[in-house]
Amino acid sequence: MSSERVRPGDDAWQVFAALHRLLLRLAGRFPDELITRTRTMLARSDLVHLPDTVTGSAARLRVSLTAADVELLRYVLALADGAAGDPAATDQLTISTSVPATDHRFTPVPPGAPAVARVSADLADDLLVDAMNEHLGVMTIRRAWRSAPHEESEDARRVYFVEVEPHVRAWELTGDAQHELVLIDEESPQVEVYWTGDELPPYHRTALADAALLWPRSPPAGQAPRSRA
Repeated sequence: MSSERVRPGDDAWQVFAALHRLLLRLAGRFPDELITRTRTMLARSDLVHLPDTVTGSAARLRVSLTAADVELLRYVLALADGAAGDPAATDQLTISTSVPATDHRFTPVPPGAPAVARVSADLADDLLVDAMNEHLGVMTIRRAWRSAPHEESEDARRVYFVEVEPHVRAWELTGDAQHELVLIDEESPQVEVYWTGDELPPYHRTALADAALLWPRSPPAGQAPRSRA
């Protein structure tokens, strides 16, 4: 199944959108490299290997999935592979009823940088904004610096948050953004593309509360611009 012919509202759209939201829920819980790799798989319509990769990794890393997540991956595997069966290590998974919060901290600037640099953009920021502006339906682009309690300040990672309209193939934008950032040697780029109005996981809500706004789409004539908060 290829996402190139997917249209909002059809069955294929529901599958790709559900998988994209699943990978959003794993942000900050899976290692960055694995998040980037699985999102690349989805952007390339690699639905044959994606379910096994997610369930096998979740079991190995002891990252919980919901029963609905497992059922989705089981359905996708049967759809893509043509045979009924469970994805890898399903019997070893921890099943939860909700998405847990992570212990990450987010700041609008790198730890130790002056607060006046809140909306200061660099090459990576400019490249990401330019790449996303080639797509219709992008609403806002934000960036936060993520760190964890056990990490040194120099280990902080930038994470991008791209808000898009409901008809946009968010998984494809994610793949494009990751590719552009890899070209400038950004390791395992973290780009969270989400549909406006969606209920977001705790990871994203925490980050967006203190992310820097890099780019707002120009509002229609007569409408006030979006807040930069």
